[in-house]
Amino acid sequence: MTSPTFLAEILTDFDDRISSEMNLDPLGLRVIWSAYGQKIFRNRISSISNDVRNYTLNLFNHAVTKALVEGDAVAPGKALLQNKAYAGQGKDSVAFKQACLIYLENVYVFAMVEAEAQTKLGVNTAGVLGISKARRRWQETEGQPRLLFSPEPRAHVLMRQNSLGVSGRYKTPLVEMGFFDSNYDYQLPVARPQWRRAQALLFDEGRRLAPLLSQVHAHVVELLAAARRDPEIAFGELPVELKEAFVAAFRSPAEVGTYARDFWLGVTELDQGAPGALYDVLKQEWQPDGQLQLRPSEVYARAAEFRPLTEGERDKIERVRVLEPFLAELDLLLGVMLSAKSQSLDAVLKLWRGLGRDGCTLPQLAAPIEADAAMRVQVTGTAAERLGELLALAKGNDEKKHVERLLKYHEKVMAARGQSPWLRLLNSRELKIDVRTRPLPEKDKRPVGSWVHQYYVPQFRNLLSGLRGET
Repeated sequence: MTSPTFLAEILTDFDDRISSEMNLDPLGLRVIWSAYGQKIFRNRISSISNDVRNYTLNLFNHAVTKALVEGDAVAPGKALLQNKAYAGQGKDSVAFKQACLIYLENVYVFAMVEAEAQTKLGVNTAGVLGISKARRRWQETEGQPRLLFSPEPRAHVLMRQNSLGVSGRYKTPLVEMGFFDSNYDYQLPVARPQWRRAQALLFDEGRRLAPLLSQVHAHVVELLAAARRDPEIAFGELPVELKEAFVAAFRSPAEVGTYARDFWLGVTELDQGAPGALYDVLKQEWQPDGQLQLRPSEVYARAAEFRPLTEGERDKIERVRVLEPFLAELDLLLGVMLSAKSQSLDAVLKLWRGLGRDGCTLPQLAAPIEADAAMRVQVTGTAAERLGELLALAKGNDEKKHVERLLKYHEKVMAARGQSPWLRLLNSRELKIDVRTRPLPEKDKRPVGSWVHQYYVPQFRNLLSGLRGET
């Protein structure tokens, strides 16, 4: 029987909704707003993939892996090829590719730890995935950690590294851009032009990553030739030039942005269409007289008018602007319900009205979503189901029914997760909550139409700051 641990290591597509859903999202709104947000960004960025250094490091590691897999002269030792983890497929197996990616991630993270320990100028370890665990391992081994070439967990520095490391967190964006599929097939028709583009702009002679690619490839070829099932080497045995070159190429997001900006803007197409309009707005923050840190609602409002867009691209922006005020009011209503350990439904309604809301608030905000059939069919699955339920609970002008329906909806969301609801209605009139209370906002700081979700604006801003060479 296949073990759950083995499956967890092979099925590596990372679902960044899980922890947020479980702990921070009692109405399950994330799956809705993220679906509409990703219609704009097309999974190029997310809450866990928005750092230009990690994008580029992942692509580099895949470029090395691709060269090893496709190189006829690369001959791993017989013991390695007989490893059952590779299922007789050798270099073509997903497990082999994962072993290579994990090995390269570990070489890099320990090289950064070493450079940090030597206080080399310009090294920025913020955002380096696995850096805390690597520091601990570095201390435990007195600066001589061992590097194992294997797909198994014992080769990992970061727990569940296939999912939580660079190759896991940044897998979806590269799949969506067409560099490979979920099984790391680099020879798909759609992948070939993408790799030619990367080769020309990043890896060809004269490009910044060309020398490093050559050094790393030569090192791994030598490592794989060892007559061992799981090739292993002490970090201190790695060529000093290789480690220094790795650090120099990826010392900071700003460093990477200096040579990878045009490539990533081109291949992601985030400077075109709807994301391009957001990009134009965010660029205004860079000007000496620009406003810093515009709110997401302001970014989207300006983007809607900033540049000529096709109807389809403009609709992506406008639908977010229609959706968020409705979701934000539902979040606020739940917040009112969670504002005291115990309160009556009448007390909830009094607080709701005290914030300037009434029985028309939810129906009015739901109306444009209800009227846009094309908007509703734009999402499917859980997102569509939940949005439909939320629109249904907002029908009519009876505030008490809105509260009761929202409570039942919350209970259903939590039951689907196998969790208890955060609040309960006793005797059909008294609310009891089982979590920490939420402070109510001041009325003038939370007008109707306010946003609470950010639709990837901070993540896009972070990516762009690296692309323009900022720390």
